Amino acid sequence: MSRLLLYVMLPVLIACALIASRFVSWDSLKGEDPKALQFVVKGTDFLGRRTDPDNRKAISAFTRAIEINSEYAEAYVKRGLAHYRLGEYLKAIDDYTQTLSLNRYAADAYYSRGDAHRSLGDYQHALADYTASLEKRWAGFVTWKRAETYLEMGDTQRALADYGAVIERKPGAAAYYYRSVAYGRLGEDRPALADLDKAIEIEPAFAEAYLRRGEIHLRLNQPDAAESDYQKVVQLSTDEIRGWGEAHPTLGPVYFRRASAYERLGRYNEALADYEKVIALQPGSEMAQKAAGELNIEFNK
Repeated sequence: MSRLLLYVMLPVLIACALIASRFVSWDSLKGEDPKALQFVVKGTDFLGRRTDPDNRKAISAFTRAIEINSEYAEAYVKRGLAHYRLGEYLKAIDDYTQTLSLNRYAADAYYSRGDAHRSLGDYQHALADYTASLEKRWAGFVTWKRAETYLEMGDTQRALADYGAVIERKPGAAAYYYRSVAYGRLGEDRPALADLDKAIEIEPAFAEAYLRRGEIHLRLNQPDAAESDYQKVVQLSTDEIRGWGEAHPTLGPVYFRRASAYERLGRYNEALADYEKVIALQPGSEMAQKAAGELNIEFNK
C-alpha cells in the first residue's frame, strides 16, 4: 500500500474502529437491558468484519436492540456506521441524528454525520457537523476531514488553517504534505516547498512528497533538484513494487506514480509501460488511459 494512502487512511480506520468497539462495556456498566445489549454486542462483532454481508447483519442486530429499547444510543450510532459503509447515507444521517437527540456520543455522531453529508456532496452541512464535533472534543482526524472539505469547496485559506492546527498539535508527514497541496492551490511555491521538505525529513521514504517537490523544483527553475527527486520516486516505487509483487492488485497508484516520474525524466518507453500496467490492474483508470494515449500519439508522430 502506498505510504500516502496509509497515512491518510490510518486516522479514518482508527475512527471507524473506535465507533465499532468503544461503547459496549460502558453501556453494560450502565445496566442496559440484557437482551438489547446482547444484540449490540452481536452487531458490533459483525461491524468488525467490515464486509457488506456482515454490515447487513449488523444492521439487523442493532435494529433488534432498538426495538427492545428505542433510546439505545449506541445501537443508533453503530447502525449509522453500518449504513454509511453500505453507501446508505440518508439512513446513516437519520441514525446519527437520532443519536444526537439522545445526548450521547455527540462528538462521534457529529463527525460521522458530517462524513455522510460530505459523501452526498452537502459540504455546508458536513462543515457544520465537523465543527460541532470539534467543539465537543478536538481530534486531529476530524480537523483533517474539515480541511479536506474546505479544499473541495475551494476555501483554501481555511484549509490551511486546519492543516496548521493539526501540525501544531501533532506534526506529521501527511499533514505537511497536504498543507503543501493547499499552498500549491494558491500558487505559493516557497511555503509548499518548505512543507514538503519537512514531510520528507519526517518520512524519508515518502515517494509522493518527492514527486510533488520535483514539480515545484521545475517551476522554480531548479532542474537538477527536480531530477534528483524524480530519481528518488523511481527508486522508492520500484522497491515498493518488488516488495508487493509486480501483479499485486493494489499497485496501480504506485505504477502511476513511477510512470509520472519516468515521464518527467524523459524515459518515455518506461513511462508508457507503467501506464499500461495501471490500465491492466485498474481498467477504469481514465487518467492512465489518457496519459498512455498522449504518449502513444507522441511516439507515433
